[in-house]
Amino acid sequence: MLNKQLVATPMSDTEAEAQAADVQFQVSAPFDLLSPGDCILQSKEGIQFKVFRQILILASAVMADMFSLPQGKAKAELDQMASDHLPVILLDEDAETINGLLLLLYPTTLPKTLGVHLALKLAQVHDKYLIPPARLRLLVATLYGSRENLKETPLEFYKLAWQLEMLEEAKIASRFTHSISLKDLYTGLSPEHFQSIMDLRRRREECLDDLIGVLEPKKHLCDSHAGSDVEFFEQIKAVKDRVRESIQEPYPEDTSSRAFFGTVNVSRSVTGIERLRFSDPL
Repeated sequence: MLNKQLVATPMSDTEAEAQAADVQFQVSAPFDLLSPGDCILQSKEGIQFKVFRQILILASAVMADMFSLPQGKAKAELDQMASDHLPVILLDEDAETINGLLLLLYPTTLPKTLGVHLALKLAQVHDKYLIPPARLRLLVATLYGSRENLKETPLEFYKLAWQLEMLEEAKIASRFTHSISLKDLYTGLSPEHFQSIMDLRRRREECLDDLIGVLEPKKHLCDSHAGSDVEFFEQIKAVKDRVRESIQEPYPEDTSSRAFFGTVNVSRSVTGIERLRFSDPL
């Protein structure tokens, strides 16, 4: 299995200024320069990966065009950059992203571990090169089983699911964003992501209104307040505030309606049958 290794490289002060990172990405087989291949992909840090161009061409129409475009002067410049007489393709992505992309494109075992930040970069590069993200989705889906990770970086997980059009995973991640202020949402998300999560919040409020309507809160008021709109709207506000407090926890341990909605007075219908109470289990 291919692994990423970080090896410290001593640098002078001048080198440190010229190079932000003090670690060197080590390329493993089947992408190292000793492996078979017919072209070189070079990352923005200058790390080289030897690959078979046909695999890239089959995976991406953009890469297919990339290999077919160099002609004349461009081809001569490409040949001058050749490594071991192989053409070198300069990419804008870093070595970690290129390595992850190749693992997904090659017929190899999918990586066992993947962080959300690398997954976001891979989602962007799939979109950039028009690569179908089916294998990436399989790998990313496993990330949403960890509530600890979701609590740590909920916005990144929401962006990732939204970008890969994983709607169920986006809903899962959105559970962990209820305690985030609108200001932090606005600054932490792109306009599209912000709009989508605001749509989810709007739909949540609509569902909450519908649910409260089913519970018929006005009929729970005592006789002396039954006709009071002020009392009614105060009760609705109290219930909504309680629900908003309840959903600060993505998966509440106490799922009873008493804990979720709070409690209200019990009333009976004209037939003497007790109506649904907020304290009844949902």
